[in-house]
Amino acid sequence: MLFLLNCVSLENNRSIFLFAILRYDIFYHSRKGSAHILCQKETGVLSGSEIFFGSISNQTRGLLYYVDACGHYCCELGYKIRRRNLEAIILMLIENGTMRLQYEGKSYTAGPGDVVLIDCNHPQYYDTPDYLEFYWLHIGGVNAFDFCDYLTRERGIVHRTAHNEHIATLIRYLVSQFTTNQPVSDAEHSRILHSILCYLMPGAPVAFDASDDNSPVQQVIRFIQLHLSEDLNLNRLSQVVHLSPSHLIRLFRAEIHHSPHEYIILTRMNRARYLLKTTSMPIKAIALESGYRNESSFTSAFTEKIGISPHKFRDLPFG
Repeated sequence: MLFLLNCVSLENNRSIFLFAILRYDIFYHSRKGSAHILCQKETGVLSGSEIFFGSISNQTRGLLYYVDACGHYCCELGYKIRRRNLEAIILMLIENGTMRLQYEGKSYTAGPGDVVLIDCNHPQYYDTPDYLEFYWLHIGGVNAFDFCDYLTRERGIVHRTAHNEHIATLIRYLVSQFTTNQPVSDAEHSRILHSILCYLMPGAPVAFDASDDNSPVQQVIRFIQLHLSEDLNLNRLSQVVHLSPSHLIRLFRAEIHHSPHEYIILTRMNRARYLLKTTSMPIKAIALESGYRNESSFTSAFTEKIGISPHKFRDLPFG
């Protein structure tokens, strides 16, 4: 379903409401309870930025941690958020640029690699002096607000810890589940969010660094990216790092929460979407470039994973 929409934020004395206003140049796609909007008319938010909404059951709200909304924003000068009250915690990962924040009478600056955690029930303000790219999640559940309050008292709202690279991997993974419509259980979301909060605790022991470029998983990921158009069976990938197939699967699931096969499919879909939107290559050529033997198998796989055919995806006005 295609709508012509614009995203704007309106604030009253108690809360922030996000309205979708009829206008132009924004794509909406609904699947499995989440909405995908490419925001490009929100002040300071650049074209191609993404926002997603989750569908949370009452049971999940009462028992687990959850993601109410999330996004990946690229912003320019003019982007700013000033809230007085919102019933959510916002968790942000700064990828590039600078974010300036004001919270409870204090000023903060966050840069690449920093993690920001804010209880939005309290007034807050943040903006960028030039350019900013960041991931964000509105989270809640169980004792999330008490947890956030404790971390703020101990460390403030900008976190620079030995675990930040691992936290960054987990945040990107969570947002990617919405980006690709990958089905993930509420319990898995809760486990990951709890892990992130625990990694922010003072004195948290240093764990295995999932972003280690020399880890077997990262070596295989680089191999996959270089040989994406080729046959990438499990035995071939295992031989790259001299591990058994079963051991490699366990390492992948522990480090990036995907099996090797799932990661290959995700990477191929991302490659195909990029080529569809940035080139005039025929669908058959894109199929081969993305690792599929023919156009028919590629079209079937793409439609199943993305929810729309390659031809229709190419024609959508993404910005």
